[in-house]
Amino acid sequence: MPYLFLSIILLLSGCATHKQGQSPVIMADANVTPSFVIPGIRERMLYLVRQEWELFGRPEVNYDTDPPTLTYPSAANRGRESLPPFFSRVFMYWYRATDLPIIGHEGELRPWSGAFIVWLARSAGVPESDLPSTVLHWDYIEHVMASGTKGRFVSHAIDTYAPKPGDIICAPRGEDFIQSIQSYKDLKRGAYHCDFVVAQRPGELDVIGGNVQDAVSLAHIKLDGAGKLLSTKVRPWVLVIEQRN
Repeated sequence: MPYLFLSIILLLSGCATHKQGQSPVIMADANVTPSFVIPGIRERMLYLVRQEWELFGRPEVNYDTDPPTLTYPSAANRGRESLPPFFSRVFMYWYRATDLPIIGHEGELRPWSGAFIVWLARSAGVPESDLPSTVLHWDYIEHVMASGTKGRFVSHAIDTYAPKPGDIICAPRGEDFIQSIQSYKDLKRGAYHCDFVVAQRPGELDVIGGNVQDAVSLAHIKLDGAGKLLSTKVRPWVLVIEQRN
């Protein structure tokens, strides 16, 4: 009780030094520093993509098997797009990127890996001018290529740049389209898949992407001795989108 009484007295005495109708002036101490570092866009993207992977049950895809296989560390939490709790996440990714219907003409769930990348960018604070909202990977790939070196994101052929956490790696998909994209100079409108790089080790990247085996999944991607991407039959990588800030 005495402490409460003293607090009231101090509060009243402090207020008494200001004229009626005037707000008290709070003096900032120039020597005070923030108690924590506010994360930048790259760090926010890394946090968010890992959060979504955790929510889906931490699935990992193995591209060395034919067809690729998906494994979960726990049988109790296996997130897939068709299950209600996880479809709600997919629904959120999709409608952050577009107003188009998420269900196709034959009742199928439309591919949502592009929407996932856009949701990640928007949620972390990436402006439209750096990466536009779309459900097609090609739309933002084309935008980044056209921007040159002016924006946050810069495109590279896989043999000219070693990807790092915070970058995006892309490959064409579909057998016929893959045959028409043999290198960076062949890039054109079509179907692609892109993943977000979350970790880097000698000879290997960890990447997370949406709509990988119907989930937000992690994959281990092989690198050459210089840290450059190695293309495979399942993922014929041709493009790295570097995040510079």
